[in-house]
Amino acid sequence: MKKITSYHKIFYLLPWILLLVLSACKHDDLQIFKANDNFRPGFDFVKNNYDLSIFAAAIEKSGLAEQLNTAGPFTILAPANAAFNVMGINSPADLDKMNPDTLKFLVQRHILNERLQIQDIPRNSADVRYRTLASTQVYTSTAFNGSQTDTYFDGSYVRRQDVTIANGTLHVLDRVMKADANTTVQDWLAKRPEYSTLVAGLKKFGFWDELATEGPYTVLAPKNEVFEAAGLTPAVINSLDTSRYIGARLFGCYVMPKKHLFVSDLVVFSIINGDYFYYYAIPNDTYIMTITAGRINNTAGDYSLGYGVSVRSKKNYPYDIISNVTGNNQKGLNNLVDNGLVQDLGGIMIMPDQAIKR
Repeated sequence: MKKITSYHKIFYLLPWILLLVLSACKHDDLQIFKANDNFRPGFDFVKNNYDLSIFAAAIEKSGLAEQLNTAGPFTILAPANAAFNVMGINSPADLDKMNPDTLKFLVQRHILNERLQIQDIPRNSADVRYRTLASTQVYTSTAFNGSQTDTYFDGSYVRRQDVTIANGTLHVLDRVMKADANTTVQDWLAKRPEYSTLVAGLKKFGFWDELATEGPYTVLAPKNEVFEAAGLTPAVINSLDTSRYIGARLFGCYVMPKKHLFVSDLVVFSIINGDYFYYYAIPNDTYIMTITAGRINNTAGDYSLGYGVSVRSKKNYPYDIISNVTGNNQKGLNNLVDNGLVQDLGGIMIMPDQAIKR
């Protein structure tokens, strides 16, 4: 490992600083549709806008069309078609592959039983909660960036704000809000085989059972292929002698107790307070995780979220850099469950030889 001095400081921080600068850049509000002088009610408005055609089909298939044309008031958080494309849903026909109850829950979570305009949400706030038709809460965060208020619902960016409809208001989202009903972090990971290697490590080193408790927990979750590329298979993990390793460092680093962090929260904090780095001390260890995030304007015209984690031997200089990893799998970010969040992570933070007890 290389010793870090102040001379190298800028080298390690530059990629994340550039990412954050991009996230703070002014961008033009996307003109997805023109205001309708007749102010159609909720479902009719969605149905008559091509860019919302998949969401319109989801409303119809869920049997909620008639309700959304009643007096309301409603706030419709409408994912654009591109938001569904990120999830692999490219046409209304793809919705037929979903369980009907799951689809209805998804639609209901995108509707509030009140008229909520951006000005009604406390400015420069994080995780203000509002009730949805699914009887769940949606977490709302805002940050005034100098030219407009950037707003997120459950980590999904509002790309068009305050569209007037006859029975309320509508906001267009760049991502579908992902949430599972009556599910813990443990449940979520257990039913997804692509995270089974992480699960094996959490079980081996005693971090599994707590993920069924109240929490909240934020879990940073590498997929099996990431572990296997580093030579860490379930068989290798099960062969490790737990008495030889600092478990809190080796696998505890992926579990953040008492933290409820959307990736967008880190972007909001950077705008509000200038806090570009979120420091998380690994429990019972000297190692520190520094987490940062940003929004990158891609060629499709949306603002993809990404985050990075740097593990260092201690907080202040001089220290050793242990690893630098990122999470930018758009389908794998901001998975909300009852007791926390799961964030897909694209790399390994700690290898076994870095967690041997000395």
